[in-house]
Amino acid sequence: MRVSASARPAAKPTTVADAYRFFVPLMLMAELMMISHAIIAGFLARMQDPEPILAAYSVSFAFHATLGSPVWACQIVFLSFVRDKQTMWKLAKFGLQAFASVAWIWLLLSVTPLGDWTFRELFGVSDEVATQAKLCLLLSIVIPPTSILRSLAYSLLMTERRTIWVTAGTIIRLVGLAALLSVITLWAEGAVVGVIALAGCITIETVVALLIALPAYRRLPDATQALPSYRELWLFGWPIMIMQIAESSVLLVTNFFLGRLPRAELALASFAVMESVMRVLLSPLRNLIHTTQTLVKSRADARVILIFGTQIALAFSGVTLLFYVPWIRDWVLYDVMGMPAHMAEYVVSALGISFLLAVGMAAASLSRGLLIASKNTGAIAVSSAVRIAAVVLAGVIGIAVGASNGAMLGMIALILAFTSEATVLGIRLIQLDRRAPLFAKKLS
Repeated sequence: MRVSASARPAAKPTTVADAYRFFVPLMLMAELMMISHAIIAGFLARMQDPEPILAAYSVSFAFHATLGSPVWACQIVFLSFVRDKQTMWKLAKFGLQAFASVAWIWLLLSVTPLGDWTFRELFGVSDEVATQAKLCLLLSIVIPPTSILRSLAYSLLMTERRTIWVTAGTIIRLVGLAALLSVITLWAEGAVVGVIALAGCITIETVVALLIALPAYRRLPDATQALPSYRELWLFGWPIMIMQIAESSVLLVTNFFLGRLPRAELALASFAVMESVMRVLLSPLRNLIHTTQTLVKSRADARVILIFGTQIALAFSGVTLLFYVPWIRDWVLYDVMGMPAHMAEYVVSALGISFLLAVGMAAASLSRGLLIASKNTGAIAVSSAVRIAAVVLAGVIGIAVGASNGAMLGMIALILAFTSEATVLGIRLIQLDRRAPLFAKKLS
């Protein structure tokens, strides 16, 4: 849907070099952020009897990621509307509204018997795993409010194209994580160690991000024009929130089907570690959304970004193909992630097709970014439903044919999710552009 919003024209047309300068620091940020998740998963994998611990962390994290989706989506909304100090404060309140819309569900699942039933019956885990998962979910509720402040700070830095400072904040996050993991096990154990470490390092990162962004905030004018209404923010933001919910729900729905496979806890635990590896390698592709959203102001810019995005997709696909090199694969699975031999062997075949996931994620992110840049977000909600439908289809077929490898089933579900979304969004972009050009031929 089209929502009026003031454009911030660039001084000159975007070049591929501009795109790399904007994207590379965000790529490093995403890599470091996902490394922090992989470190936590690897740390838990090294604990005694890791399968129930990883299963509890994986299931609770899937709920955490899904329930927090409206908050994670605020980053894109903030980036589209940051323009003065008054708007910054209104965006902060909008972020709190987004969190309030899901906080009650969060509490319902983490402190009532509904949570026990959900984890045990829907995901097929044991009572021990369900109890750990509920506690993890409860502790993780502190993360979304903190993330709102971090997103505001990073959005401000992105609008000034000072993305290198975003990377700096994430480096501090990793340092904080290492410090926290060295002491948390002195007084906590099990899956909660992972959640406490995650919440703590995000808090440290947020404090640093606010300090870095403070000078940029001071440079903002007090007010430049009428504030966007909450209605305008919600009209623009709700399809993006649906998109984020769908992306997070992919893990939740995948875990639902993996919980119905033979040896469900092995399937859940192995997929959790493999998915952490994929997040480390491929999460930077999501920043194609921010890069496209910020840099595309004309048709020439869009063509440049498409060339840039193709280069990035090929590069990341090439990285995933390195899993065909035995010593690299073994180093990642055994030395870095600390997986037991039976779990490592379980995920090898799935890693072999991960290059298809890289292509699908890049295509989906570029399509989303172009729609957001043109203020046409409605189609994103439709494609999000298609994405979940693709995961359900993969799960149903997998169960029907008696699939036994949860890692492979999970990888196939992820690939179908992103490629189906990219297809729907690509078709919609072509339809909209034929109806009326999405971007001006030249910068105004």
